[in-house]
Order: sequence, then C-alpha cells, then structure tokens
Amino acid sequence: MDRPDALIDADAHFRQFTQLAAQLCQAPIATLTLVDPLGHRVAAHTGADAIKPALLQQWAAQLPPSSSLQTVDAGGHFHFCTATPVWTPAGGLAAVLWVMDPQPRTLDAAQAAALASLAEQVQVLLQAQLSEQQYRRLFDDNPLPMWVQAASSQRILAVNSAAIEHYGYSEAEFLALPSYAALHAQGHRLSETGTAEDPVFWEVARHRSKYGRGMEVELSTRPMLFNGQPARMVMVYDITMRLDSERELARLRRAQRMLTACNEALVRTVSEAALLEAVCQIAVEMGGYTTAWIGFAEHDAAKTIRAAAHVGAHGRELNSWPFSWSVDAPTGQGPAGRTVRSGALVFVPDLSQDRSFDAWLAQNPVPRPHSAVCLPLRNGSETFGVYYLSASEAQEIGKDELELLQQLANDIAFGIDHLRAQAVQREADARIRDQASLLDKAQDAIVVRGIDHRVLYWNKSAERLYGWTAAEVLGQSVVARLYPNPATFAAAIRAVMEQGEWNGEIQQQRKDGSQMVVEARWTLVRDAQDQPHSVMAVNTDVTQRKVAEREVQKLAFYDPLTQLPNRQLLMDRLTHAVATSQRNGQGGALLYIDLDYFKTLNDTLGHAQGDLLLQQVAQRLCSSVRQADTVGRLGGDEFVVILEDLAPDARGTGVLAKHIAEKVLLALGAPYLLDSQEHRSTCSIGIAPYGREADTVGELLKQAGIAMQQAKDAGRNTAVFFDPQLQAEVIARAALEADLRLAVARDEFFLHYQSQHDVQGRMTGVEALVRWRHAQRGMVSPAAFIPLAEETGLILEIGQRVLSQACTLLAQWGQRAETRHLTMAVNVSSRQFKHADFVQQVMDTLAATGAQPGQLKLELTESLLVDDIEQTIARMETLKARGVGFSLDDFGTGYSSLSYLKRLPLDQLKIDQSFVRDVMTDPNDAVIARTIIGLGQSLGLNVIAEGVETAEQRDFLAEHGCPAFQGYLFARPVPGDQLPLP
Repeated sequence: MDRPDALIDADAHFRQFTQLAAQLCQAPIATLTLVDPLGHRVAAHTGADAIKPALLQQWAAQLPPSSSLQTVDAGGHFHFCTATPVWTPAGGLAAVLWVMDPQPRTLDAAQAAALASLAEQVQVLLQAQLSEQQYRRLFDDNPLPMWVQAASSQRILAVNSAAIEHYGYSEAEFLALPSYAALHAQGHRLSETGTAEDPVFWEVARHRSKYGRGMEVELSTRPMLFNGQPARMVMVYDITMRLDSERELARLRRAQRMLTACNEALVRTVSEAALLEAVCQIAVEMGGYTTAWIGFAEHDAAKTIRAAAHVGAHGRELNSWPFSWSVDAPTGQGPAGRTVRSGALVFVPDLSQDRSFDAWLAQNPVPRPHSAVCLPLRNGSETFGVYYLSASEAQEIGKDELELLQQLANDIAFGIDHLRAQAVQREADARIRDQASLLDKAQDAIVVRGIDHRVLYWNKSAERLYGWTAAEVLGQSVVARLYPNPATFAAAIRAVMEQGEWNGEIQQQRKDGSQMVVEARWTLVRDAQDQPHSVMAVNTDVTQRKVAEREVQKLAFYDPLTQLPNRQLLMDRLTHAVATSQRNGQGGALLYIDLDYFKTLNDTLGHAQGDLLLQQVAQRLCSSVRQADTVGRLGGDEFVVILEDLAPDARGTGVLAKHIAEKVLLALGAPYLLDSQEHRSTCSIGIAPYGREADTVGELLKQAGIAMQQAKDAGRNTAVFFDPQLQAEVIARAALEADLRLAVARDEFFLHYQSQHDVQGRMTGVEALVRWRHAQRGMVSPAAFIPLAEETGLILEIGQRVLSQACTLLAQWGQRAETRHLTMAVNVSSRQFKHADFVQQVMDTLAATGAQPGQLKLELTESLLVDDIEQTIARMETLKARGVGFSLDDFGTGYSSLSYLKRLPLDQLKIDQSFVRDVMTDPNDAVIARTIIGLGQSLGLNVIAEGVETAEQRDFLAEHGCPAFQGYLFARPVPGDQLPLP
C-alpha cells in the first residue's frame, strides 16, 4: 500500500497548466475543459472572462478524432484559437487545453511542443486522480476493518465502514479517539513480528469494542503518506474464533489423553483405593486441573458426601469441607451436592461470579477465581459419588470436552462397580467352598462340575433323582448322561459363564432313560485368582408340578367339556385378531352361535345328553371352518367363531362371512346321534364384521350377541348381520346416561353393606355396595348403571364417593374395640384403578377419614388383568406397602392368567356366585370351586365365596377348605346403621 500523497489537489494543478499555456504561447486567454457525458466543463481558466461552455462545445465539434494540436475557426471577436486535446488510454476525449487571442497570430514549433507537453501532464494528472478515487473505494469497501493512523501520535485519521461496524464506534468517534491505543484491552499485546518502523509490521493483540466485547485480532500495518504526512495503514483480522477453536481442540486432546490414561488405570489396578488415587493423579498431571477429588454419597441423616481420594493443591481443604447432598443444608448447595441430587454434570466457569453458590461459598471459601466440573458417578439410575475437578482460574469448557469428561466419569464408575463386584464374588465363592460339606444333606440334587463338564461332586439327592451313584459319575462328563438336548445345555452354560449364574427350567434324563423337567439354579464358582473353576448346579424335579400347572392352565383357558378355548382365551385371540386386521387391512368377522331350544333338550333328555350334543357341536364347528379360524365356547350353549383374513373390503368380508355362516348352519342342522337316538338341532348365528375401524373386543361381542338375538327373533336357524341402527336401545341408553349424570350431580348414591363371615359364622367384615334411588325409576339395579358409569367415565367420581363413605364408616369402627377388627371391602372398577391419580386418591381418602389402611380391602375384577399388567402390579404394590389389602373378585369368570396371578400382591380370591349357585348340582361348578380353593391355598391366599344362600353350599365349601363366606344365608345388604355389629 506504499503510495505518494494519497490526496491530489487537481484544481491547483489545472490552474497552473492554463497559466503556463498562456505564458508559453504569449496569449491573453487559456482554458482547460474536462469532457464528461454532458459535454465540456471548464476546469481552469486564465485571462479575460470565462468562455461559455456552449461556445467551447461548438469549437470542440471541429476536432477530428485522435488529433493533436489543431487551429480552430473560433469566429466572432477571436482571431486565433488553438485546441490541444487530451486523450484517454482507450482513445476517448478526456480534456481540451484552449489558447485564444483576439489578434491574428500563429504558433511556432517550440510553442506547439510545449502545449503538447502540457497536454501529456494533464493526462497524467487525470489518471492519477482516477487512481486515487479507485484507491479510496477499495479502502472504504474492504470487508476487513481498516484505518489510517498518524505515525507519531497514532491518532486515527481515516477509517472504513468495516471498522465502524466491527468496533461499534461512529466515524466521528473514531477520529476523536486520542490514539489507536484506546482500542486495546487489558494485557492487549499477545505477540508481534518486526518493529513499528519496519515496512510491514504484524501484531497479535486483544481489543475491545465500544460496548466492551473483547476480541483477539491480528494487525498488519505498513507506512504511507496521508495528506503529505507520514502515516501507517492498519488492516485488522479478527482471529477470536480461530484461537477459541485452537484452545478448544487442545482441551479436547487433553481430555482424550485423560480418558485413555484412566482406562489404562482401570485395567491395571486391582483395588478401589488404587484406582481412585490413580484417576485423581491423572486429572492433575495430564488434565491441568489444580485439584481432583472423589467423594461417595452416604445415606446418613446429614446426607454426607464422604471424601475417598484427592490429589492437588486444594485437596486437603476439600477433605475438610463438610460436603453434603442435602437440598436443605447450605453445605448441600455446592456443585457436588447438586450433581448427586440431579445425577447430571455440573460445570461452573467461575464460582465467585455465580450468585447461586453464595450460601455454599459462605461455608466453603474457595480461591478466586475458581472453576469447577462435578461429574456424577452412576450405577444405573443411582448417583453414588462425584468426581470433582477444579482449576484456580475461570475457564470455559465446550460441549465436546464435557461429554468426554462425562464418559471418563462413566468409565470410573464402571471400574468401581467392577472392583466391588469382584470383591463380593470372591467372598461368595469362599462361602460356597466353606459350605460344600453341608450340601450332601440337601433335599435338592446338587452337582458340582468342572469347566470341562466332568462331575466333581454328586450328593445323595442326585443319586436318588438320577439313579447313578457318585462312584459311577465322578470324573465323567454330564452332557451325554443328563441332557437329551445338548443345544439347550450349551445355551445355559453360556449364560453362566457370561453372567455368573443361570436360573431356569431344563429337560434332563435319568439312568433308566426316562425324562423329566428340573428347575435349575446354576452358579459359577471362581478360584482364588478369580478364574472360573466350576459350576454348582442345584436341580429340583418339577415334573409333577408342571403337569399340575398344565392342568390348571387347561382349566383356566379351555372349556373342560368341549376342550375348546374358553372365554378368557377367546378374548385374547379376538384382541389379537382385531389388532392384526387393523394392521394389515384384511377384514374379519365374529360369529356368535346359540343353539336353538337347547334348554328343552336338557329338560327332556337330561344334562348328560345335552353335554353329548355340545361335544358334537364343537366337533362339527371345528370341521366347518378354516384351520386359521378360532372356535370357542362362551358357556352354556353359546359358541363363538373368530374368522380372520377374509377380504380387504367390507363387501368381500361380508360375503365370505355369510358363506361360512351358512356352512355352519348346514353342519349343525344335520341329525345328531345321542346314545343311539337321533336328535335334530339348529342354531342362530349373529355376525359382527371387524376391520379398519377401532372395534373393541367387548363391542364386537356385544354386536354379535345383538345380531344373534335378532336371528332368534327372525325365527331361528338363520344368520343375521349386526344392525347398528338399533334406535330404541340407543335412546334408552342415552336416557339412562342423562339420569346417571344428574344422579352424580345430585349425589343420589348411597351405600348398603353385606356382611362377611368365617366358618363359625362370626362377622369378619363387610362389602360396600353402591345403590341408586331414582325419583321416577325407583331403585336402579347396579347391573344396569355400573357398566354405563364405567363406559362414560362417571365411575371415577362414583367410585371416589363410595370409597370416601366406606372409609368414613371404617374409621368410626376403628374407635371401638368391638368393631376395630372388621374389614371393609370396596369394589374398584378397572377404569377407576387405571386412573393416573388412583393411588394418591386412596391414600388421601385414608388420611382424610382416619381409617386404618390394614382394614381396607379393594376388590378388583379379572378384567383389570387384560391390559398393562406391569402397571397394575406396580400400583397394587404401592398400596400394599401402605397396608391396603386386595381381593380378586368374581374369580374364574374373567381373564386371569396364572402366570400373572402368582405375581399379583393379592390377599384373597373371591369365588364368583355363578360357581357357588350350582355347586351342589353341577359337577363342573363343584370342580371349579374346589380348584379355586386349592389354588388359593397353594398361593397362600385367603378364599371367600360369595352368593352363599344355603347351608348345604356353605358346608360343601367349608369341607373343601373355604374359610370365609358372603351371601343371603348370612345377611342381605343393609344400610350401615342396620348392620348387626358386635
């Protein structure tokens, strides 16, 4: 950028040229005109009055292109006029130097040469002026900040727009600064190359803007003349982002080195104390932190954070500080306490500048400034410690570095867990070896085998279970002897080697070749060097138990008469079929089949003949449908067929469903042979299609049932599709719903209580039963309004009122010694139980009424087990922990899965009155009642029978182990003040 004087005084030079032209030519008048698109403009004039531009324009028209000196016919009172053109490098006319005289005359050769020389100088001046303008535009338009400063005072003389925008000062404010040094920040000079006297001088410095924003810049300066005075041109490169990135990259590399070194320490160290000391040392020596400290969260009253290791300048100070993770204590308000409570990383660039730590700093003064990074040490979801890194300076740490530090903390936590687990495992192995001498007395078969699967130990129970003596198997491989399926054995062994133990069921065989299922508990035993040594297997023969479970499962999911799926299994398969249909777009249909005049057959020929007919109907149904379809028995003479994957459209689905229904009608209408007697029977079929619409299982069954009833009304022995336009039923339901909503608003519900009794007839508690007295309808049956309340959601408010009234009475009983032992059973609907606030509502009600949780028993229906069993168990366990009991109502009629049943925290099973009613006359009901009683005893659950109306029913149930009863035999439901209390 070295230039001569950057500002040219062109007007003065133009005047000198006209004066010289007049002198050289000894003429009284000389004029210099500049040519622009509008014509000639007078730039300078010497002599008499200025010549009019229009006249000059007329004279200029006589000039031929590319001419030099020309004599022009001026006309008028000028008798002499010469024009010397000045041309641009491109050949265009830039200016004209005119010499005029009123007297006639000529120019000699020297004068002509002098004018030509002046024209060349004009041309040079014009080019210099154009270059100056371009130079000024480059200065103003440069995207980098630039200014010109005086060489001696360093005062800014000129500044471009980029500098104005970058620093925030206006041009006037820049020029008013006392010197360039006003832009410097504290400790501004970072580095420099050369000296200020060099032609090019580079400097890296810290600057600040008008508004205090700091920046790191690289300055390039070089000398120049400005208005004839020595000056320096300064160009600014903002390198703040580049330097920040370089520093961030350096920190990331340092953190990566820390992570690598800590992982190496995890591999090398064999004790927890050595590991903690090593990772703290690495943070200080490699990470550049002033102090590294590790503490563990205690669960004492003060919620102390106990110091475990430290390295660095302030480690001893940290050990003396009362660290805590209590949210209420001032000592728990620091970074470490917040990390333990939140389980998240806490980074504070400068503790002394963060007002949220004032309470903690008052207890623990730290050096100022002081930055801290607190990293959680987690074991799953629990934060058990903190890795505290501090530096005696304020610092900024980027997201990537914080992620590396958190990864480091995760690795440290894993190493601590691993070392602790190893210590626990070594202790456990030692105990196993110490107790080996006692294993021979165990009732289970205990086998210890080496890693090569050869038998090392074989107790007496193993001899009895498998048939081989210890002498026959010691040193022999167990794989070929005990396991008919080596692949299953190999999978179990892999689990033991990977996880240290394996529990499960596996098939084994005896010496005589018979096979059995054992419940196996295998544990990997390690030697003193922590190497796998052997596997101890504790095996229990569960063959008989599995047979019993299969029988119970069969009773639970299959109809014992026809061996068809029962209601529970049907509901499960129907749910699956509907979901599959909605997913793949293939429609299906539900056939609801009821035998015509079946009751007449039972009444005339007896139940035995009726059972034979039902069995043959089941066989014919299975033969009439496709293999993929499901045939089930709902109960009595009602059957269901689930048709899947019929067609993608409603019409196709209907056609195929109708075809299959007609096939069923034909099959079931053929003669039956019942004990050598021919019998004819027909059926009525209701068809409910399902498909893309979100049909519920209950709705489908209801639709199919309505259609079946229409088929009967149509004369029987026919199939009818569900008609959604059942206006009368809709109107009736709407009216009942409106009355039900008014009843809730008017609080028309009240409770009756039916007492519950033990075998001796003593009253042990009551069941709260909701009642509704309507002004026009009178007493409305719970069977009529409870399902509607559940469907509309009103059951939530009704159920809460029932619970509140029942608990109020229970609290009153708790004030008398004679009634304090009585329990209160309250029915809870599935919808009420699944409400998000149900658990809290129960606890709030108990607290508000003062009732004892241990005397409250919530009765749940089996329908609750259909959806989200895990959430159901979690809510039950929460209430169970507070003392609330649970009874499974109407057991045997719904959807109970035995695999779920054993997981539920139940206290009682309630035999449904449908089984109790015919227990003396229906062998099936008697078997089911006995099975439920036996199941309750096996699971350690109390059993109560409802609907006991005769002494014979009570005696039968008591004889088979039922300890509690409820029914009209003992008492009808009555208001609370009419109960026969002790």
